[in-house]
Amino acid sequence: MIMYLFWTAVSFFSGSVMYSYLIPKIFYKKDITRLSKDGNPGCSNVFECIGIPCGALCLVLEIAKGALPVWLALQYVSPDHIMFAGVMSAPVLGHAFSPMLRRKGGKAIATTFGTFIGLYPHSVVLFLLAIFMVIFSTLIRINPHSLRVMVSYCATLIVSLFVEPRVSVLTGAAIITAVVIYKHFGDFIRREKHIYAVYFFSLRILGQENAHR
Repeated sequence: MIMYLFWTAVSFFSGSVMYSYLIPKIFYKKDITRLSKDGNPGCSNVFECIGIPCGALCLVLEIAKGALPVWLALQYVSPDHIMFAGVMSAPVLGHAFSPMLRRKGGKAIATTFGTFIGLYPHSVVLFLLAIFMVIFSTLIRINPHSLRVMVSYCATLIVSLFVEPRVSVLTGAAIITAVVIYKHFGDFIRREKHIYAVYFFSLRILGQENAHR
């Protein structure tokens, strides 16, 4: 039990290091939370506000801070134990509620993928999330982005219930899904009248994205 608690703490600390905030602040003297429209300290805003090289570096680090502690933990503890759910979800919790930014962290997409990368080959959740993100971005396109993310994570969790045998991994995935939905739901409800649209390729089949706001 002590080892699980130790690696949960390590994972949380790793996730709480906000590279997408620190790197622009240190090397460019820019506060990404002030420059971006939504104030999110995430790598997507670094790409938009600082540039591709800095954004790419931040993306790699945001993925790595989820992947590395989970992968290291797997060298010492079993993914079958229920307490591994804490190890698995801790990087996402650390990023989303980072003490470094007074618990006003990011939306945890990159860190989520990092966590699932670190878990591989002990779970198929990584591939399910990637597949659903692609499907709901291309084949059945959902706008806005916040709604697309929430639907993708929910679909991933639902399918995981049928293909993932480990209760610990399912529990970790459920915690991660809840955190990501919580972080994105605020963006969604701030849109007047919940303007959204669902497209099958370019054909709109639901909603009215371009309605007057």
